[in-house]
Amino acid sequence: MTAVETRVGHEWRIVAPWWHWPLLDGHPAPGPADARRAVRVSAPVLQKYDGPDLVNTFLADPQRRLDFLDDTDRVATVTAAGIGALPTRAVSGGTRKLYLASHHRHYLVVCSLHCDAAGFPHARRDDVCEAGFVVRRRKGSIPGGPGGPAARALREWAVVRRKRRAVEQRLRTAGPLRQVALERRLTALTATEDAALCAVQAHAVAARAAGPIRELHGWVPVGVDGGGAPGPMSDGGGPRIPLTGVGCWVPVEEMPAELTEATFPLTALVPDRTRPDHDATGQTLYFGVVPTGSSDVEPGGAARFDDEQEYEIRCFCRRHRPECPRESTHCSCPVTWSEPTEHYRLAGHFDLEGTANRPVTVQLPDLRQLQADALRLGPGGAGGVRFSSPPGSELAFTTDDLTASRSPSAMGNAGFQICSFAIPLITIVAFFVLQLFLPIVVFVFQLWFLLVLRFCLPPDAEVTGGLLADFEALGGGLDIDAGVAASVVARPTFRAALATLLGGSRPGGKRLDLELTNAVSRPPPDTLDTRSLAVIARGALAQVPPPDTPRPFARRVTRAEVVQP
Repeated sequence: MTAVETRVGHEWRIVAPWWHWPLLDGHPAPGPADARRAVRVSAPVLQKYDGPDLVNTFLADPQRRLDFLDDTDRVATVTAAGIGALPTRAVSGGTRKLYLASHHRHYLVVCSLHCDAAGFPHARRDDVCEAGFVVRRRKGSIPGGPGGPAARALREWAVVRRKRRAVEQRLRTAGPLRQVALERRLTALTATEDAALCAVQAHAVAARAAGPIRELHGWVPVGVDGGGAPGPMSDGGGPRIPLTGVGCWVPVEEMPAELTEATFPLTALVPDRTRPDHDATGQTLYFGVVPTGSSDVEPGGAARFDDEQEYEIRCFCRRHRPECPRESTHCSCPVTWSEPTEHYRLAGHFDLEGTANRPVTVQLPDLRQLQADALRLGPGGAGGVRFSSPPGSELAFTTDDLTASRSPSAMGNAGFQICSFAIPLITIVAFFVLQLFLPIVVFVFQLWFLLVLRFCLPPDAEVTGGLLADFEALGGGLDIDAGVAASVVARPTFRAALATLLGGSRPGGKRLDLELTNAVSRPPPDTLDTRSLAVIARGALAQVPPPDTPRPFARRVTRAEVVQP
């Protein structure tokens, strides 16, 4: 056996970094056998950060990250009998939720590369010629999970297929004497691969008979052929010219031997030599930034990522062969795949928990200062936004009360007309229109809960005494005490506070505060239950700002606290 063959004799495993391994929890080192086995089939992990400088944070301290909280970091199941009933919310067993960059949350995928041998030693970084990951869309799960028989059969098939391909590569350059031994080895590996494939197919048949099975799709770039027809670059339909930023989701294998999907790079974490206790010391670690958005689209214009699908990540490493030049763009080195990460969904752009992480303040103008500047600078001197109307496109009108009528000169301009509106003017009008139409929208569609989304300090109405105590006794979140809610809505001070807050809004000639309280006795589907009324009023009459969004950091661990596989 040559020196090269000795060095690459063990299979690789891509697993979670050591600080995510199971804790000893009082067991003597190296830990329970089942926990040690679990490390070898663990998947790369997601780490959460609260700023765009997450890479530098990770390089300085790989363990420093925000903790995942089930209440906010899992997709909740919400049920309600109607828009006027208090809903219920459950997150137990929910899918992991990743927030967007606009929500001031960012994520890394982190993995560790090891040799599948006694002691689970780390692989050499120099033996890796490429490391990356793919993002896939999934439905369902592998029966039995990553430690089940189906997952084991998939791994065994991938390993023997990789070995068979490596022997085929060596056969191309082997001498006559070595060629005979390699051909025998190839025959044996081919038979083993056929048996492993049969085992995988048997698991697939059993899973299909048991019910809905796992569907897996990967993102593949799209190109156009000579006739201009688009199609995936991987379907073998002839040469195509790739289209920048265009792709499609197509069915893919769990652990393919050839990469056809669009990939994202993984970067090696090199330990700080001046810090012997660095978390990456003695390890081969890789990390990559998880995409939570993309400008890529499908041929029909649909976005690559949305908040309706479930996704997962698989990391891969190519094991360098000495005869393969590292600078080649047609690398044929064998690929080792990780287990898939936990599946996740992306938060919607208007997710309230996400937008709460990064509130935006719009400063309204000081009217006295605005008056002085406007008179001093003169017409057009304030700049702002300019609207240019092409010839025959001026929307001129007259108004009588709030009714607009077309002007005789409308769309009669012979040349371009340019109108300039200062930014403070647009801001004032927009804020006025928002306050004008908010009660109208609430009243017309009976969306009373929208009143909770408005909060002012100092408050527009004071709440003191027994009513304030009742509000505090209601309970938190959606866990509302029905008895306390009934006593709240029966208080005269409750109705007086609502009249102060909402009595000035009279859409359709009806007072908004009376319509809100009378909604309890309104027939379905506009009925508002008592608990919902109490919660909506408490939110609308809130006297103090909410507490800051918690940012708990994950607990640090030492190498002595985790199991050793």
